Amino acid sequence: MYLCDSHTHSQISPDSDTPLEEMARQAMALGLTELCVTDHCDLVDDQGQPVDRFDWPGAKDQYRQVRALVDGQLTLRLGLELGSAVYAPDTARRILDQGRPELDFVLGSLHNWLGERDNLDLYFTDFTGDPALARHCVEHCLAHTWTLVKDCPDCYDSLAHIIYPLRYIRRDGLELSLAGYEQPVRDIFTQIARTGHALELNTYQGRTVGEWLPLLRWFRECGGEYVTLGSDAHRTNSLGKGLADALQLLEQAGFRYVTTYEQRRPVPHKL
Repeated sequence: MYLCDSHTHSQISPDSDTPLEEMARQAMALGLTELCVTDHCDLVDDQGQPVDRFDWPGAKDQYRQVRALVDGQLTLRLGLELGSAVYAPDTARRILDQGRPELDFVLGSLHNWLGERDNLDLYFTDFTGDPALARHCVEHCLAHTWTLVKDCPDCYDSLAHIIYPLRYIRRDGLELSLAGYEQPVRDIFTQIARTGHALELNTYQGRTVGEWLPLLRWFRECGGEYVTLGSDAHRTNSLGKGLADALQLLEQAGFRYVTTYEQRRPVPHKL
């Protein structure tokens, strides 16, 4: 079993204060073989304001120091969670270029309303008692995700947490899934597969593993080959949660391996 966590955050992210060294030591204690740190670089911040830079000096400095500490004990990769690349594709590409030569992996994500509701992070939306708003949010996110996979394939390696809007819809007491959006999701999956990209199975710190099985099956039916795993941990106590169960789901869905990335190229590991 190749235990790898390819979606984690450190003190470089605005919503984490955990040093990468602590994450790496926890990964080794848990028996992980590989850890990739993917700190946030959202081109629209949580308040809806444009962002045009990432702290590469800080990210690379801590990565180099920790990589030297864990050498031979843990495979450590440097990644990035690039949010809202479709908002400013040229800025996204410039930031990615600055990550070379160490940058191994890019998660493509969407956390914000774009062009609506002041571009705020979905976290700040109150969906309570408003199923129409919830459905609109899912449709909005799927539309921008389609733009990402179709027009900006160089801005991501794996599509992060396609179920992200459901976190806050459910938080506010509504029940919704992607089952009612099969065709747009399949269109996205087909494009991901056609271009040789990956889909992320995001366990949300162990809370959302079970709901991924039908999505994984759709992705496989659409020709998908590469799946990355991530706990979305921002602290050591949630690192790696749900990964073992996620590996079992991959096998149930017909996948032969789990994928990690090195120098932005997929590396398959047999299940």
